[in-house]
Amino acid sequence: MVLAFVLWVLGIASVVYFGAYAFIIGLNNSFTYFWLLLGVVLSAAGTASRMCHNGRLHLPKAVSVALIVCVILFLGAFGVAESAIIKNAVQKPEKNADYIVVLGARVNGTRVTLNLKYRLDVALDYLNENEGTKVVVSGGQGKGEEITEAKAMSDYLVQNGIKSDRIILEDRSKNTNENLKFSAELIGSKEKKTVIVSNDFHIYRAKCIAKKIGYTDVSGASAKTKPITIPNSFVREAFAVIKYKIFNQI
Repeated sequence: MVLAFVLWVLGIASVVYFGAYAFIIGLNNSFTYFWLLLGVVLSAAGTASRMCHNGRLHLPKAVSVALIVCVILFLGAFGVAESAIIKNAVQKPEKNADYIVVLGARVNGTRVTLNLKYRLDVALDYLNENEGTKVVVSGGQGKGEEITEAKAMSDYLVQNGIKSDRIILEDRSKNTNENLKFSAELIGSKEKKTVIVSNDFHIYRAKCIAKKIGYTDVSGASAKTKPITIPNSFVREAFAVIKYKIFNQI
C-alpha cells in the first residue's frame, strides 16, 4: 500500500507540474508532454501495485523480474547522466580565457529571452573580471526572430558596457554543434583557452561536444535557469545526454 500511495502522489505531482508549466511557459517544446505521460504511467503503476497487494492482479514472476531490471537499468543510466550534468553545472570556469563563447537561445523579436539574459549576465561578469578575454556570441536567426541571436546578444553586451571590438558575431548556427564549430572557425584555433557560457543544465553536454569537435582547453560558465523550467530542463537534458552517449547524436 505504501508503494501505491507514493506512486499516486508522484503521478499527481507530475500532472500538476505539467499543468503549471503549460500555464506559465506554454507548450513550447514536445518534451513538456513527458510530465503528463509520466503522471499517467505512475498513477497506473500505483493502481497496479495496489491490485497486486490485494490479490486482484497476479503478474508472472518473469514479468515482475523483467520490470524491476528495466527500472533499475533506467534509473542507473539516468542517475549517472544527471550527476554529470549537476557536477558540471556547479563548477567554476577557468580564469583569463582567450575567448568565451556564449551559446544562443531564443530571441523574442529583437529582445533576449530570460534564459538568454541569464547567459549574457554571466558573460558580462566574466568579461568585466577578465579584461583580456574576447567573446563570441553564437546563434543564427530562427522562426519568430526578427534578428539573429548573435546580433541580439551583441546589442545587449554593448548596452551593458562591453566594447564592440571585444565581440565577435557568429550568426549562422542552428544548434550547439554548429555554435561551437562555427565559433572555432572565427577564433581561428581550437587550442585557445575557451569558456562556454550556457544555462547550468546544458554545460556538460556542450563541453562534451566541444571536446569531440577538437577544443583542447575548454571549461564552462553556468548561468541559472528560470525556476519553473528547472525540472523540465534537467530531466530533458539527462535524456539528451543518454542519447548523445549511445547514438552520438546531439
